This record gives sequence, C-alpha cells and structure tokens, in this order.
Amino acid sequence: MFKRMIALALLASVPIAAAAKPTGVVTILQGKASVVRGLSEFDMAEGMRLMADDLVRTDPDSFVRIEYEDQTSLEVGPDSRLQVNHPALRKQARPALYVLQGWLKVSSGTNAAAALAMPGMEVPDMTGVLVIHAEGASRVLFVEQGAAHCLDRSAHASNAVALKQGDFVDADEQGPAKVLRRPSAEFTAALPGAYRDTLPPRYAKFEERTVAPRNAAPFAYGDVEPWLDAEPRIRRQFVVRWRSKADNPAFRASLEHDLAKHPEWDPVLHPEKYELPPLQTPTNAAANASTLPKQ
Repeated sequence: MFKRMIALALLASVPIAAAAKPTGVVTILQGKASVVRGLSEFDMAEGMRLMADDLVRTDPDSFVRIEYEDQTSLEVGPDSRLQVNHPALRKQARPALYVLQGWLKVSSGTNAAAALAMPGMEVPDMTGVLVIHAEGASRVLFVEQGAAHCLDRSAHASNAVALKQGDFVDADEQGPAKVLRRPSAEFTAALPGAYRDTLPPRYAKFEERTVAPRNAAPFAYGDVEPWLDAEPRIRRQFVVRWRSKADNPAFRASLEHDLAKHPEWDPVLHPEKYELPPLQTPTNAAANASTLPKQ
C-alpha cells in the first residue's frame, strides 16, 4: 500500500493531459511519417486528424503539412520530431508546440500569435512565418515574415530578443545566441525545398473527411528514446503516460540501463526504495524498548 502511495505521490507533479481533442489535419504528406499516440505508433496519412500531444516523426526524405481551421499551419521537414499542439496554446509555463529535433516552418493564423519551444530556446510569441532547425546543440531560427521574440534558455542566456522580418538567430553551447540580419549560407543551403515556396491552403479539402490511423502497433523503446531522454520539463509527462510500458521486460531493461538520463522513472522501477517504514503503535514501541539491553 505504502509502495503505491509513495510512487504516485512522487509522480503527482507530472501534468496529465486533458481529454484528447483534434488539433490539426494532415493536408500534405510526402514520404513517410509516423505518430505516437497513447501506447501505440501508427503511420501518418493525408486527411488524418492529429490529437493534442501527439508525437510526430518524419523520415529523412519526408515532408508534412498540418493545417488548422484558423489558417495556422505547420510544415514539418525531414528527419524531425515534435509534439504537436496548436501553436497558440500553452502547457503551464511553456508553449505547447515543442520541436525536439529537425525542421519546422510555422505560419501563424488569424486568431492569436503563435509560440513554440525547442531544446534551449523558446519563441514566446510570433506573427507571420518562422522557420527553425534544431539539431544537437545547434538551434537556428529565421523570421521569414512578421516579427517574433526569442528567448535563449541556455547557460549563456540573456533577455528575450525582439526580432523583425529577415532576422536570423544562431545559437549553440559555445556562447549566447547571435542575431544576424540575414540567414547563413549553411542554413540557406540546407533549407528543405518545400520551404522555398508558399503553399496554398488545403484545409477545406479535408474538413469533412475522417482518416483512421493505419498499421497501429505498440512502440519499442528505441522509437521514443529521444523523448524519454529529453529535457526534464518535457520528459516527465511520459512517466504517467507510458507507465505500463515498464511491465514489458525489454522496455524495462532499457529504462534501467539509461536510468541516469531519466531518473524520474526510478519510483516506477523501484517503488520499494520509496516505501515508508511501518508506523509504530505505542504498544509496539514499548515492546521494542523492552528488548533493548539494559545499561
């Protein structure tokens, strides 16, 4: 009893997602992409409605466009991972749209400014069109249209920086983020081809269609390892969401092997360490005292 109570108490600070709601429609899919939802991973398809907190992964040669009713759109480039929510939403103190790695082009809609976060950096508000790329310790951001604020959360962080159209932010672990007046040659050369064009909206084409998930199957540890090892404020949510995966021997063994990267799983894997000692009644305390050696 104590075992379960303590384990649950230690996880109580992890927010549990509200009932899932549609957040966008996949209107373009080139190549292959997958979605992790709940305890399963399935193939993405055009016309599919994504739900709150879905995890999206694209292959190295893929491109995905996600559109919303208010004309907000996300264009996900190759070899990317992100947690999808409408860019105007927030999860406690951070934007709800989170890019773990890869390419993303965000076009803000008609109702509210957009926001997003990635490792070591946040854009707390933006209007217009923004292109970002996150790879390892490197984080770059280009304001294609409109304006934005950028907040560097690295060890060299400074105050939020106001950005205007054409500004380019280059950040890594070596120092504070640099703001340049034009994108670097390396960024321009690596830019996904689909980002060079303005794509017409396609939301109306899929508004009345419902496409069910395809090829759903339980995911393996390697499929979600980057999320399990993400920064603490991101990875903690998965302790509650994927708790039952610890009952799978292979998944559990991998969690144990890399426990230093996600220590919040320790109460799930080793609840006995967090068990309170049994309470002593006055009778038991007196009995224990009588067995002590006399001085």
